[in-house]
Amino acid sequence: MVKGVLVETGFLLALNPRDKNHEWALQLLKQAKEGIIRLYISSPAILELTLILRSRGIDDKSVETLLESMNIAIRLYAKPKYTQVTLESATLASKLRQKYPNLTFFDSYHAALAITNNLEYYDLDPVVQKVVSRESKP
Repeated sequence: MVKGVLVETGFLLALNPRDKNHEWALQLLKQAKEGIIRLYISSPAILELTLILRSRGIDDKSVETLLESMNIAIRLYAKPKYTQVTLESATLASKLRQKYPNLTFFDSYHAALAITNNLEYYDLDPVVQKVVSRESKP
């Protein structure tokens, strides 16, 4: 059975060839293409990425171009699924932020979406990894 894996902002940023984690992102895409994993992208990661780009002074036209390029690059390898924020996952994100005060707003959503969708967390954040490992049902 192919396992579903959740990636988020770290993966999206690593699609940039200049990013230090670029090879890691390419390996995930290759695994998805080979059917080893099923790639899920955390929907809040797209909003988080857009906010990061805008906070770095990147204008909307450039953001549009970057997002289009990312989509093209990902689709060369895989047809990712996108997790959907629901009231259940938003409630869990709030609970997780209370239980784990070092969990950021967006990271709480990434963790909640991994947990509620029974996905393995495959991104780079060790805090989210720890929370998902602790809170996921066996």
